[in-house]
Amino acid sequence: MLRGFIAGTIALAATALVTTGYAGSATEGRAPTRGETTAVHRALSEVPGTRGSPGVRTVRTRQPFSMIAVTWDGRAPDRITARKWQDGRWSRWRELAPLSVSGHGGASRSGPAGASGAWWTGPSSEVRIRASRAGEYVTGELELVAITPGTGEPVRSEPGGRTARPPVVTRAGWSADESLMRWPPEYSATTRAAIVHHTVETNDYTCASSAEVVRGLYHYHAVELGWGDIGYHALVDKCGTIFEGRTDGLRRHVVGGHTKGFNGQTFGVALIGNFQTAAPTESALRSTGRIAGWKLGTVGRDPLGDTTLVSGGGKGNRYPEGTAVTLPRIFSHRDVGDTACPGDNVYARMDTIRQESVPAAT
Repeated sequence: MLRGFIAGTIALAATALVTTGYAGSATEGRAPTRGETTAVHRALSEVPGTRGSPGVRTVRTRQPFSMIAVTWDGRAPDRITARKWQDGRWSRWRELAPLSVSGHGGASRSGPAGASGAWWTGPSSEVRIRASRAGEYVTGELELVAITPGTGEPVRSEPGGRTARPPVVTRAGWSADESLMRWPPEYSATTRAAIVHHTVETNDYTCASSAEVVRGLYHYHAVELGWGDIGYHALVDKCGTIFEGRTDGLRRHVVGGHTKGFNGQTFGVALIGNFQTAAPTESALRSTGRIAGWKLGTVGRDPLGDTTLVSGGGKGNRYPEGTAVTLPRIFSHRDVGDTACPGDNVYARMDTIRQESVPAAT
C-alpha cells in the first residue's frame, strides 16, 4: 500500500499533472485510539485546481482515512463525483449522492446546509473531488470531510434471549464513542411502522470492516451533520449482521433521524450499501425483515398489515404536513420521500423483507 502510494505520488509529481492540497487538523498525524474516530476537514476553495483536469481538486492527508463526504453551505451542486488513490492507482470516478440533512437530530442541530452521502473508501490517503452546477464547476464551494474510524473490540452479536429478537451487535459491541452522543432520546408513544433505507455510498467493504463503517457513519451523522447521534435505529451489513443504531432505539420507541416528516412512531433500518447499483444479499434481506418484524411485534403489530401515518411535511417529503398516508407497516423511504432510497434492487425485494419479518413478529 505505502510502496504503491509513494510510486504513484512520484509519478504524478514527475509528470506535473497534479497540484495537491494537504489537509490537516489538530488530530492528524496520529492514529485514532480504540473506539475513537477522527476527521480531517479541508475547504476545497483553498486547494489549487488539478492541472489538466478541469474542476478537479486533489487532497492528500498525512493520516489515512477510510470514509469521505463533502458538505456545503450554499446551493447544492447538480453533480458530485470522487475518486480515491489506492494500491498505486486511481479508482474510477463515482457519484456522491446528496443527503437530506435538515429535519433530523436534536433541536440544537448546527450542521451544514447540504451534504453528500458518506463513501467508504477503505484505507487511502488521497482523493479527488469534482462538482458542477448548471454546467459550471463549483468544486471550490465544497468542504471535504475525511473520516478515520478507530479500532474497536472484536464484534460480538448479543442474542435476543427468550424473545424473537435476532442477534444484534450493540453500540458497546461496535465500540461507539458515547461522548459524541449529543441528541438525548426523544420518545414516541409507540412504533407503528418500519422504514427501509440504504446507506448509499458504501459497497466496497468487507464484513470484517462493518463495525468501522458503522463508527464512521455514526461520527458523520452525530458530528459532521450536527444530528447528535446516528439516524437509523438499526443497520444491516451484507453478511446479515445487525448493528444497533440510535441510542435506546431497540428497547424503546425513540425518534430517529432517517425519514423527514416520518421520524416519529417509525423504526428506521438501513442496509449498508448502494442498492441502486448492487443487489442485496439474501442474508441482508432476511436480517432486515427479522429486526423490523421483531420491533413491530413488541407492540403487537402485524408486519404484513397497513398503517396510517400523518406527515410532518418538509422539503423532500412527498406529502404536505398534516396529510394522512396509508402505507404497509414495512415500507421504503422512497414511498414517502423524494429519493431513490433504498435503491431499485432493495425496493424490488420489499415483499421478501416483509415475509422474512413474520417469524420475528410472533
